[in-house]
Amino acid sequence: MQTDDLITLNRSATVARLLSGVVHEVNNALQVIGGTTELLQDLPGLSEPVLKGLQRIHAQNTRAAAALSEVMMFSRQKNDVHGIVNMREVMSRSVALRAYAISRARLSIAQQAPSDGRVSVEGSATLLQQALLNLIINAEQALDGRPSGTISVEVDRDGESVRVRGSDDGPGIDASVASMMFEPLVTTRPRDEASGIGLAVARAIAEMHGGTLTFESRSPGAAFVLRIPASK
Repeated sequence: MQTDDLITLNRSATVARLLSGVVHEVNNALQVIGGTTELLQDLPGLSEPVLKGLQRIHAQNTRAAAALSEVMMFSRQKNDVHGIVNMREVMSRSVALRAYAISRARLSIAQQAPSDGRVSVEGSATLLQQALLNLIINAEQALDGRPSGTISVEVDRDGESVRVRGSDDGPGIDASVASMMFEPLVTTRPRDEASGIGLAVARAIAEMHGGTLTFESRSPGAAFVLRIPASK
């Protein structure tokens, strides 16, 4: 591993520790804002514009608190806790965690899963969510710099496996890295923007669960398919 790679990974670990403290402080501030707006809304004689403004503040406060809650839930989960994992829920939580960043990039994300039927696997919910987040972030990076683009995440049953398919309508996989894209530290992006370990880690997690991660050629864009044996 080169020095630049070590520095990048170390920086990522440091940022993660810093964010943990920041999230705690911001969450405390949001609780104060939420409580205050609730009290103010109950005051008599408020004008319509003021009341609507307080309602908007309260709604955005609730939205921000929910986003922080998702982050904290993900960060506190332990990798070694195994059980029955509903991949429909894993998909929903993963999309929720990336929804703001995707919206800011002027991209859109769609999710699809059967309304009934079992799409559960046995394993670590934390690791499986990490794998899916890696696929979503990989799609975001493929669409970076474009005026628009769509990311799709689909969960369904495929025989004895649960299939999770993440795709985008970007430029596709560069031929120069196609044969190496699942190897660690392989990326076409600058090191300060991408570590090059997302796909490698996602495949490793799939194999830890007795599954696979494969690439599907499509035009336009690219698709990656995670298959995990369905729970009994």
